Amino acid sequence: MKILCDRTALQEAVNVVSSVVPAKTTKPILHNFLVRADTDGITLFATDLEMAARVTLDSVKVSKKGKVLLPARETLALLRELSDPTVTLESTDNRCRIESGGGSFVLLGEDPEQFPDEVQVKSGKRIEMPSGRMLRMIQETVFAAAREETRYAINGVLLDAAAGCVRMVATDGRRLAISYENSDSKTEFKVVVPLRALNTIARALTEGSKEPLQIEVGDKQIVFTTGKAQLVSQLLETRFPDYEGVLPKSADTTVEVPRAVLEGALRRASVLCSAELRMVRFEVGDQTLRMTAESSARGRADVVIDAVVKGAGGSINFNPDYILEALRVCQLDQIRLDMSDDSMPAKFTLGESFTYVVMPISGA
Repeated sequence: MKILCDRTALQEAVNVVSSVVPAKTTKPILHNFLVRADTDGITLFATDLEMAARVTLDSVKVSKKGKVLLPARETLALLRELSDPTVTLESTDNRCRIESGGGSFVLLGEDPEQFPDEVQVKSGKRIEMPSGRMLRMIQETVFAAAREETRYAINGVLLDAAAGCVRMVATDGRRLAISYENSDSKTEFKVVVPLRALNTIARALTEGSKEPLQIEVGDKQIVFTTGKAQLVSQLLETRFPDYEGVLPKSADTTVEVPRAVLEGALRRASVLCSAELRMVRFEVGDQTLRMTAESSARGRADVVIDAVVKGAGGSINFNPDYILEALRVCQLDQIRLDMSDDSMPAKFTLGESFTYVVMPISGA
């Protein structure tokens, strides 16, 4: 095999497929990714046997067809260090020479014939949406999902398509993020997608892109296809909690405040949270929001900002990290908080289609 291609495009493609490569495995061959060159361009493929990623590049000059296995970690690290706009790859006998900008590097691979084949997914239910919108939905939910492997039921994100709407929902039991997109499709399904799969497909998506993303759901697998990239992943076989029952139906107090003002004030207040208990107290008064935090070892913070307040007012305690994580992916300039007391979940409206529910810290 011998090819000449754009270094940046190759690096981006390797970045996508390498995110599937397992850090630890009993099958060392899975530390590699496959490069296949033919008359139409090259295809990169990697798998950990639960998830597989494929990216095709057609802006490539193929001098000699063939295939080679390359070590994912070393190949990606090398491409990041090269500065020349093009690279040449030439392989013989499971060895691949990479030349760029006067440098020459030889990577040792394994027999490509021993690498797992791509799995053919049985046709299932299918929907389509703008890829940029899918990226935004991923960003607005994955941060709220449980990371502990022992919490298997919520160690993923729910993808719920029904009644002309596609929802993504994530929770760790203390907070819940919902992002949705209206759809013309009448297709219905409800599946739980692993975090790794969503983080991987996100690498292949572009902010604001109108390029269509096709999502196909089978019995045990989900397939994301966009442009030149495809990701196949096993689904989590679990029952996701009833998220609709968690959403507050009413509130005693509504607070509206500029996002940047709230984020800055909350960051300042959280500096003096107790090391044992990450907590900031929100006190809603007459058109003001006061945030206080206290630590016997560090001191006390007291920050007041202007706000538009409707309702009875009151106080509620939050883990500031939960709020700040959501504000980082919020695109609204003005956000809204609906709250009652410290025994009821509070709802933040962070976008036209982005809702965030947080359980307060009660009795503190």
